[in-house]
Amino acid sequence: EQFKPGHCWRSETQSYALWYTPTWRSTKLPTTKCDMTVLREAFVKAVERRMMSDVPWGVLLSGGLDSSLVASVAQRTLTRKASTGEGSQWMSKLHSFSVGLEGSPDLAAAEKAAKHIGTIHHPYTFTLQEGLDAVAEVIHHLETYDVTTIRAATPMFLMSRKIKAMGVKMVLSGEGADEILAGYLYFHKAPNKEELHAELIDKVAALNIYDCLRANKSTLAWGVEARVPFLDADFLEVAMNIDPAEKMIDVSKGRIEKYILRKAFDTPDDPYLPQEILWRQKEQFSDGVGYGWIDALRDHAEANVSDHQFAVAKHRFGYNTPATKEAYYYRQIFDGIYPSIACAKTIPEGKSIACSTERALAWDASFRGRADQSGRSVGVHSAAYDATFDADADKKKAVKASTVV
Repeated sequence: EQFKPGHCWRSETQSYALWYTPTWRSTKLPTTKCDMTVLREAFVKAVERRMMSDVPWGVLLSGGLDSSLVASVAQRTLTRKASTGEGSQWMSKLHSFSVGLEGSPDLAAAEKAAKHIGTIHHPYTFTLQEGLDAVAEVIHHLETYDVTTIRAATPMFLMSRKIKAMGVKMVLSGEGADEILAGYLYFHKAPNKEELHAELIDKVAALNIYDCLRANKSTLAWGVEARVPFLDADFLEVAMNIDPAEKMIDVSKGRIEKYILRKAFDTPDDPYLPQEILWRQKEQFSDGVGYGWIDALRDHAEANVSDHQFAVAKHRFGYNTPATKEAYYYRQIFDGIYPSIACAKTIPEGKSIACSTERALAWDASFRGRADQSGRSVGVHSAAYDATFDADADKKKAVKASTVV
């Protein structure tokens, strides 16, 4: 079984025990109003703590809100250090890295963000065949068959190889923001603040088998360390203790995903990011690298898993029976590498979609039985993604893109 993160093993009781219990894990609902300045400063400190390094380092930059804020804060800190005479201990220019299929949303957005921030940017383009060829190796390193994780990890795995080849050994990354600040598109369906907060706590608790597992293992497969400022303990104490009513999504009032984080860094006199990046709609990493990537994975699985194999999947995989041919394809590879049922059970049963907790399934009948994990399938994603924004109407367009359809 997996050793639970944040726990120690008590030999006298033969059980796990939390060695640290943060205040936000309590059953009491937070009531603290959001102070934008406090939130912003807490995040800035979290980034600065992770910049301490005696090896070459950079930042992953997808062009989404989270990674772009990490890059912006890091570059500002480097600039300040250089201007105050501390430049001998710091780089003066930050290197940023992005990955995607040619013409993907992330590559375009990352270029725009990098230009504004002032990083030395390195975009990497991968082909569908390169991605498909890497899937088995990715599953070997990840030790999971979760569909969303594999979809997102494969481009990250390919990018990490390029990063290591440049001599970079550590990168800052943006994982954690969606779980802390209600960034996923299915949070549009949260009925009230109590349900939302309970779901956020569960999402943070499961990071070790989903997003953090993906970020950690896809980079360390090439000897690159990923650091995640959003999961800084002090920042979590601030962000998770904010009244969850302020994290609720209400597009009629212009409150889109992660609204309070966007507002905290919406500083027109000294902008951290271009408005079109600051107010860009949530894009799952596996979608953002290019929609053709997910379509290619589905087609590849369709060609490699017969109708008969899929029809009798429950007899081969009695635990966590794959719901799609794509899931079957990954599970087949996983079982070939890790054949023990104990290995399969490291992924909780029924938790192979992004909004698969029983709580979230109750929010919308369309979630139940959903086999596709892509953010595009949740029903609140703008299918006609438009990466261009008018400077005076950026927030209006961001709200329109987030409207429930």
